Amino acid sequence: MKTAKIIFVLLIILAQETYAQQKAFKIPDTLKSKSIDYVIDRLDENEDDKSLDSIYAYTYLLKSKAANDYDNTIKAYNTVMHKSPKEAWLQYCDSMLVVAKKSKTDSLLGSAYLTRGIVYYYFKQEPKALDNFIIADSFISKSDNQYLKYKTKYSIAQIKYYLGYYEEAISLLKECEVYFRINEPGKPHLRTLHSLSMCYIKTKRYDLATATNDLGYREAIDVDEPSTIPYLTNSEGQNEYFRKNYRSAIEKLQKSLAPITKGNDFANVSTTNFYIGRSYWALGEKEKAIPYLKKVDDYFKSENFMKEDLLEAYDLLAQYYEAKGNPTQQLKYLTGLLKAETFVNKNFRYLSDSISRKYDMKKIIESTEELKRKLFFRDKMDIIFGIIFLIVTLVFGFIICRQYQRRKQRKQKFKGIISHKDRIASPVPANEKIVDGDLIIKPEIVAAVSKKLEKFEDSDIFLDKDFNLNKMAAYVDCNTRYTSRIICETRKKKYIEYVDDLRIDFIVNRLKTDNKYRNYTIKALTEEAGFKSPQKFKEAFVKSTELTPLYFIRELKKQSTT
Repeated sequence: MKTAKIIFVLLIILAQETYAQQKAFKIPDTLKSKSIDYVIDRLDENEDDKSLDSIYAYTYLLKSKAANDYDNTIKAYNTVMHKSPKEAWLQYCDSMLVVAKKSKTDSLLGSAYLTRGIVYYYFKQEPKALDNFIIADSFISKSDNQYLKYKTKYSIAQIKYYLGYYEEAISLLKECEVYFRINEPGKPHLRTLHSLSMCYIKTKRYDLATATNDLGYREAIDVDEPSTIPYLTNSEGQNEYFRKNYRSAIEKLQKSLAPITKGNDFANVSTTNFYIGRSYWALGEKEKAIPYLKKVDDYFKSENFMKEDLLEAYDLLAQYYEAKGNPTQQLKYLTGLLKAETFVNKNFRYLSDSISRKYDMKKIIESTEELKRKLFFRDKMDIIFGIIFLIVTLVFGFIICRQYQRRKQRKQKFKGIISHKDRIASPVPANEKIVDGDLIIKPEIVAAVSKKLEKFEDSDIFLDKDFNLNKMAAYVDCNTRYTSRIICETRKKKYIEYVDDLRIDFIVNRLKTDNKYRNYTIKALTEEAGFKSPQKFKEAFVKSTELTPLYFIRELKKQSTT
């Protein structure tokens, strides 16, 4: 704990020193009269000279700020950020965002949020990354900057891949591949090809993955981008593993490991070690597999990185030490599995319905309890350990049971919606007089408005995103106060909820009956339903159905394939 605090303090000091350097920097006399374009050109020319490169970077930033050039200021912050310690990156992102907000320009705001999302993704804080990507998309979609639009799509595709939405990721990446191939050949296109290859592997389209990797190899050589080749080699190594060509998999994965490790890409390093170890295990060479599988645990402890497909490393390590008759080590990795499983659960709690667990937690707990009993007689301190472990296990068991119940409830809710043929927002006639203040609304007015409301519900007028209470009052030929009151009493809900439910019911029925709607993006469904923003659409969908739109669509797709 003390060590962690010391490291945290050192990181803060390091970040502060970086900002102090920026504040203390003064533009050299030789550059004071030079233009911003001149400095940018020198930046490109002096990339290999770190001292000169740093001088030009800070000069670029100060000149852009002095000129109130928002576009170049954000680009300059980005340049300086990548020449600074990683601990300071998020602070630079915040500075970019401040400038972007001053500019009130959609493309700059989108670019700033996108950069912050990319940094969060680099640090494996996927939920925060996704939040920033979504905000970035809302601004960039209103601009004419095609590059930023496709860069955002690519970033969201990375999150979808990480969360296991491979088909959705493929759909986005295919769009990016076409755009980058034509407009941004080189790294953007090569990274897209690599991501596509990884998605194809996850969806068992191994031949397509190989063809995509081959295309990437050739382009990397043509455009002289050797840094992407190890990733393509790594992808093909994983492809060979799933094809059960374990020797070939080990060769390719080991070939790619050193350059990826050199680039501090701990996520890919951990994954590569897992598949090398898993390949050796499949070949029966367990002694060779163990050091690689242990690397997964090392990176989980040091970098807080874990994915669901890597959990098997703990299971294999526990099996290995059980066979060796070493219950202490077996218990260590079973405990590690529980911690890693909980971490994955926490990161994916809002998507837990789409994640299938490979491990029977009951068996893990039972195995752990058995080991506790064996070790109890070896050391009296095991009594304390056993009590603590039992409490932790019960807590985990409770969490898992709750998640199971939630999944079950969502399934039941989905089935109820599928079998329900009437509108979710169907009217509930009032049996009592409707009172508005001191007045009783005349029954004939209530009857006339109710009849027009029924006609309204059978139409698609409510899909107009600009439809409001004033237009509704005009439609039913009544004042807004009475209209609102009659809707509240006869439909048992306020005006906004009433219209929102009709819109959601419309979309639910379209999704149930027309397959093409299931391939629409959330933004497209928002437009179809007449909502002004995807956020409002999602909130209304959850409130009306108690399910998220993505979950509902995914379950419909599953149902159509069974």
